[in-house]
Amino acid sequence: MKNKQNMSIKNYFIAVLLIGSSIFQSADAQSFNGYVLYNLQNQNTTYLIDNAGNIAHTWSCSNSCNYSVLLKDNGNIVRGTKNTSNQLNGAAIGGRVQELDADANVIWDYVYSNSDHCSHHDITLLPNGNVILTAWEVKSTAELTQAGYSNANSEKWPTHFIELQQNGSSADIVWEWHIWDHLIQDHDSSKDNYGVVPDHPELMDINAITSSGGGPGGPVGR
Repeated sequence: MKNKQNMSIKNYFIAVLLIGSSIFQSADAQSFNGYVLYNLQNQNTTYLIDNAGNIAHTWSCSNSCNYSVLLKDNGNIVRGTKNTSNQLNGAAIGGRVQELDADANVIWDYVYSNSDHCSHHDITLLPNGNVILTAWEVKSTAELTQAGYSNANSEKWPTHFIELQQNGSSADIVWEWHIWDHLIQDHDSSKDNYGVVPDHPELMDINAITSSGGGPGGPVGR
């Protein structure tokens, strides 16, 4: 884990991201000063409308929005977008985040997608301008078994979060949090994460949910 400063602020935004994922299904909207910013999921146009529904501004983007769009103080927008070469696929898959100016010119473009991980659903814009992505990471059946999972018959994609700080045309990951690092299980004392589950409410029981749901492969803290 990198840069443990301001953890309470980061944990707050993690909670917001988790709650937001269960609320918005087709569009993400941001409201301020009587205006609302939104972009329909899997569509290329971002709209800024007033409280009467009149369109104040639009951004015609080359990439479709996977879930979230946010407005910066300087008038630029930050969008989670669908990367065209994702190797993973699931609900509100993204793999990419972009910043665009008022004329929809891309001024920052960052891909977080390969065979091991991919961003999805929400993004959060921090007061310092950094961006938090929600993402999946692939864990094999061997890794799941060693972690104490009781039904490791397929790979799982647990959630993690990364904070990006723009660095020219790229970005640095300045903070990250992985649910994989905060697990507990009482299934097998010979495996990792073994302990008394009720004594550790701060940890996620890897065997708490065994049915399918959420992202691909069934949930492990997703």
